[in-house]
Amino acid sequence: MLGIDAGTGGLRAGLFDLRGAVLGIADRDYVTAYPQPGWAEQTPEDWWTALVGAIRAVVAQSGIDAQRIIGLAVDAPCDILLADSAGTPLTNALMWMDLRGAEQARRLTDTGAAVLRYCGGVVPAEWPLPKTLWLKEREPALWSRAERLVEQMTWLTWRLTNEWVSPLNSAAAKWHYRGGWPADLMHEVGLDDALEKLPRTVVPMGERGGNLSAKAAQLLGLRPGIAVAMTGIDAHVGMAGIDVLAPGSLALITGTSTCQMAQSRDAVFDEGLWGPFEDAVVGGEWTIEAGQASTGGTVRWLLDLVGGRWPADERYARADEAAAAAGPGAEGLTLLDFWQGSRTPVRDPAARGTLWGLTTSHGAGHLLRAVYEGTAYGNRRILDALARKGVPTQRIVACGGGVRSRLWLQVLADVAGIPIELTTVDDAVALGSAICAAVAAGVFPNLQTAAAAMVHRADRIEPNTALRGAYDEGYALYVDTYAALAPLFERRARGAAG
Repeated sequence: MLGIDAGTGGLRAGLFDLRGAVLGIADRDYVTAYPQPGWAEQTPEDWWTALVGAIRAVVAQSGIDAQRIIGLAVDAPCDILLADSAGTPLTNALMWMDLRGAEQARRLTDTGAAVLRYCGGVVPAEWPLPKTLWLKEREPALWSRAERLVEQMTWLTWRLTNEWVSPLNSAAAKWHYRGGWPADLMHEVGLDDALEKLPRTVVPMGERGGNLSAKAAQLLGLRPGIAVAMTGIDAHVGMAGIDVLAPGSLALITGTSTCQMAQSRDAVFDEGLWGPFEDAVVGGEWTIEAGQASTGGTVRWLLDLVGGRWPADERYARADEAAAAAGPGAEGLTLLDFWQGSRTPVRDPAARGTLWGLTTSHGAGHLLRAVYEGTAYGNRRILDALARKGVPTQRIVACGGGVRSRLWLQVLADVAGIPIELTTVDDAVALGSAICAAVAAGVFPNLQTAAAAMVHRADRIEPNTALRGAYDEGYALYVDTYAALAPLFERRARGAAG
């Protein structure tokens, strides 16, 4: 199986067997352009070039006979573009992090449409409908020419299969799709004609989006006709790649930011959480999403300031060593992890990173320990919000760049009071796409069965119960610090805006 993770900075192709073992990994980068502040664009043809190069490279590297590959799948962020009747892009892709549609997002939110209940009542500017409205209003000539309004995964699947299909996952999670495209909401803002440009076929995660075309097969060096599966957004696909597909477990997907993903049998509504998204990952269940905007990014920022004397390949090990020496509580430091604002469960884009309790006895290790603990408190606050809504967490499974720090994982487990498990495959998102491909190829009947066969546990980190009291007090200070500073964050934001 080929699992292809088309990420923000580049594309990774992973080749896996049906037990989930890695047979090869190949990466290809592509460029992001920032033509104006708050804008972020990519060239769709660069995605295709990267996909072709990575697939050919991973097959060659593995030494596997390409005729043995029976399925592939691509996950991707919700970047959107306009294309003509031949599928040729008319625009660069507006990336998920592009904020040019902020004013349009406010107008969508102001409609108060019933469907907005499923995103906490607020439409983020990062989501596709604000960008769609921006394109119609600011690029009317291109809008009139366009016959297709599609996201990255849809466009790449079309290049592979000649079929125009949308992933149900991102439709439910980002497009406000509820058994159909949100026609009432789109009508409220004058986007009725956008419905004609969206794909009519919407495919659940793990089902076949089409068959590999003869033209694409020749270019990729694969057999024509093999299954091309539909997947979803990377964090959601990562849930399959670490086998978090049932209620009671939480996927902790770490990197520059952190995503917390959970399944629920019932619809759970909370203004501080994203979702619930029906059928987004598992049919008949609801997916709930939360997130911290800066976790690994804050660690990297601090290491850039204080770790310059450490060799690059030792930085994270040295950071753990220094933070461990500082000890629990970082000798009286409290940190708010809001370097990029607060996503959930407190939605406060004006919130900012804060550190207090400093004395001349504190050093770099104390600062690093405070970051580890502050991000762990942010994670606990999300767990508490889920628990209040009847979504308890019995186990956490972690993946992503953050798992390189054993100490941070231990702090996360200690603060949460919940074990953290790791799996054998680091590239959980690429494996998740391969799992989707295995289901679409007919090897397994559903995602749950495929994940059970292809995902394997590697380690389990137990919480240190002796530290519970100290971390309960640290968590209370974290919560109370934000409550005390929230009016000041708002005051500063008003001053900056004025």
